[in-house]
Amino acid sequence: IYISRSRLKYESWYFVHLLAYLAVFGSFWHQIGLGTDILASKVFYWYWIGLYAFVFANHLAFRFARPVYRFFKHQFFVERVMRENYNTVSVYIGGRDLDKFNIHAGQFMIFRFLARGYWWQAHPFSMSMMPDGKQLRITVKNVGDFTAKMQEIKAGTKIFIDGPYGVFTDLFGVSEKVLMIAGGIGITPIRSLMERLLSRGEDVTLLYSTRTAEDIVFRREIDEVVSKYGGKVVYVVSDESEFNGEKGRLDQEKIQSLVPDVNAREVFLCGPPPMMDAVILSLKNLGTSISRIHFEKFSMG
Repeated sequence: IYISRSRLKYESWYFVHLLAYLAVFGSFWHQIGLGTDILASKVFYWYWIGLYAFVFANHLAFRFARPVYRFFKHQFFVERVMRENYNTVSVYIGGRDLDKFNIHAGQFMIFRFLARGYWWQAHPFSMSMMPDGKQLRITVKNVGDFTAKMQEIKAGTKIFIDGPYGVFTDLFGVSEKVLMIAGGIGITPIRSLMERLLSRGEDVTLLYSTRTAEDIVFRREIDEVVSKYGGKVVYVVSDESEFNGEKGRLDQEKIQSLVPDVNAREVFLCGPPPMMDAVILSLKNLGTSISRIHFEKFSMG
């Protein structure tokens, strides 16, 4: 509670996270030496040791061994950094045999850039383009110390990647009619997943909510994807009265007005936590089953 309320930096939180590993490791020996249940039964004693060993082996394999193997196999590096708008940049990532790197549209990875001032920090970012086997892309909004420096990363910088992770994908029986809702930089996984679903022939409607027109990211790309595959996109701006399009907040009334058949659609939702909570409540009030709402919350920079 203290860590959450004091709004510590990601690096400070991560240091506390690492200390928790030491606490768990220390408690293991305490349990082995003093645990009454363990001391009373040899079967339970070896079961408990085996359980710890299994968890430790998985942690070692997937958090350390797999990323190291993929780093040397694919040789990830920064191809270029491109500005998207006044506070957002995209990082294009190259590598070797990327067609053999198993990642799905909508997933995220944890990135560590191996350069001075960056290497000791690892941060999660979603894919912002559909994987094509040639390059990867992440798009980052300036919301903190680390993300503010992303535009300064040099081409050629090596990258250590942990992942991919996440189930915000099309792998679990997506219906043919889909509603996608993005808020702010939450467009990043939506952007990659939308193209994937449209290329498969799904009927996709995107509602993209931002504060101003200048905050809209990938507008040209999204319009091109819709022009190529079909579908529908509506940009909703809340704080700009001169905007030539939908204005206001993406509330229950607006969702129902823009997507009358919302109950017939699978919903993919991504954005800031307060916006997400409000939209999920609106969807429930409109009769959308929670089992048909898939969401990815952006709460870290």
